[in-house]
Order: sequence, then structure tokens, then C-alpha cells
Amino acid sequence: MGVATPTQMKVCLYLEAESVIGRSGFRTAFVQQLRALQQRDLEITTDPNDDYDILHLHWFGPLSFYNLIKAKQQGKKVIAHAHSVGAYDLKDSFTLSNTLAPLYERYLQYFYEQSDAIFTPSEHAKRLLEAQGIRTPIYVVSNGVDLERFRFDPRRRAQSRAQFRLKRFTVFCAGNVIPRKGIIDFISVARRLKKFDFIWFGHLWGKILTYDGNMNEALASQPANLRMPGFVEDTPAAYSAGDLLLYLSYGETHGLVLLEAAALERPIVLRDLPEYQSLGFEDGVNCLKGSTVEEFSRQVERLADDAELQRRLGRAARALAETNALDCVGQRLHELYQTILEGD
Repeated sequence: MGVATPTQMKVCLYLEAESVIGRSGFRTAFVQQLRALQQRDLEITTDPNDDYDILHLHWFGPLSFYNLIKAKQQGKKVIAHAHSVGAYDLKDSFTLSNTLAPLYERYLQYFYEQSDAIFTPSEHAKRLLEAQGIRTPIYVVSNGVDLERFRFDPRRRAQSRAQFRLKRFTVFCAGNVIPRKGIIDFISVARRLKKFDFIWFGHLWGKILTYDGNMNEALASQPANLRMPGFVEDTPAAYSAGDLLLYLSYGETHGLVLLEAAALERPIVLRDLPEYQSLGFEDGVNCLKGSTVEEFSRQVERLADDAELQRRLGRAARALAETNALDCVGQRLHELYQTILEGD
């Protein structure tokens, strides 16, 4: 197949086992990028058995690897989307994850190096991949945020607050309930600040899958001001119920929750990590940062007592989210697809 012109280009976005990883950031990024591309002037399919010019893989399972090899044998271009970079984001997640992390990282390196290009969601993730010695070209593409879907609505906020029985200043977070996401520190802050409501939206896996003694102990003794309703489908409404996002993850390649909360103009308190700087989060400009439970608690209290600071940080966060809008992501993807097709 010869090089396609922009109007002829057909791209296959493929997410293996979509139903299995339906509650993950992988699927959210896939859906948002699919939506972004549907707004562009190019043909899209999600079926790897169709004809196409570029195969864009959003996972790395056996079917994805099969379709990668098949596409290469047919002379087609393949992009591997590195939502995961290896040990960095596997550690402290699921049972035996720390033991399996080195093997997992070697497999990912092999998988990614079979592709013609790698897309990854942040400059920090790109640097981590380059440090592993990967030679395949790596491009940064934001996972994006749907600004129309994530638009603050006072009516939906009131409904969600009633649904989750929230009556006071509310601190929220979202993500799988695993140690890496900072659940233990979140519980510790909630225990310190009993005058506020805390809520964590995210799936709580069984102890067999996520055994961690410290986390299980913290969950068993969680304070009365903390609610954990599990995974929620209507995330914009759920996040709107909160007054402040307290995001204490120990490592992220992107952090979709951050952009979603930012789009809703929720003020944000973050763990001070280098990846957030590369995403554009600056302490005192569009968020507040900390490194310890004591610092996080002080920042939450500071924001709760300062309505003007809440508004200022919320507006600045929304401006950052706008730079990651779906139309920007769609344009970036379209341009990169054309660059990769012309790479020969």
C-alpha cells in the first residue's frame, strides 16, 4: 500500500479486551482519542480485520501483539501507545506487582520496539522510556479531556452531593484503590481533618488481587468522614460534588483525573512530583503541592478557608485543561499519523 494522502488515510484504533479494562485510564484515553479523531477529516475503524493504513494500539496483550506482527508483515505502519512505561507504574499496585515489575518492563520494551512509533501521554513518560534504551521514535500526545462533558453544572453538583450524603466542604479523589494511588495518605489526611467530608471514587479490588497489609489496615479503620462508593459511571457529576481534588498518587504517566477535575474548575492539591510539572501544573499558579501528610493537610485547610484562592486556582486549572481539549489532541494525532506515513 502506498503512502496515503490526508483524505485517504484510514486509521485503526484498537483496544484489546475493552470490557476487561473498562474501568481503567487506558479505556478512557482510547475513547477520548477516538472521539477526537472522529471530528477530523480521516476514516477511522476499531476493527483490526478491516483494511487500514495505520494500526494504533492502545494496549499490549496477546491479540494486540498478534495484530502488530500481522500489520508489519503487510507493510503497514504500527503505533504502540505507551500508557504504561513498565516498573514505574506497575509497582505498588496489585498483588506480586513489585516482583513481576522487571519482567513486565522487559516485555513492554520488546512490544514497543516492534512498532514504527510510540505515543506516550507526557514528557515525563517519554523520558522514562528513553532511559530504558528504547530506540523507536517517541511522540508525546496528551490523553486529552472532553471539555463539553466535563463542564461544571451546579444542578448536577447538588444532585450528586445528595446522592453521596455530602454536607460539608468535600475533598475527593478518584482511581483504583491501590497503594500507588496514595490511598493510605488520603485516609490519613481524612483522619486528621474530621471537620471535612472525604470521598474516593474508584474500584476496590478483592484482597487476593491487591493484597497490601498497610492499605488493608488503613481501609479497615477508615474514619467516619470518608466515603468510598466505588466506581462511578458519571464522573463529571461525581467530581462536581467535591470542592477540592486531593491527588496523592506516587507515580503517573499522565493523570486523567487531574485534567478532568481541572476542566470542572476544581482546585487541586498534588503530591510534588516531576511529572506534574511537565504537564503544566505549577504550585501556587494552578494547584498547590505538598510532600507529606502534614503538608497535604495544611494545603487542604488553606484552600477550605480561602474562597478566592479556590476560585483563582480553579480558573487557572480550567485554562490548563483547555490546552488539552479533544480538538487539540485530534489535530496532534492527525499530524503525527501523516508524519509516520511519510516516514519512508
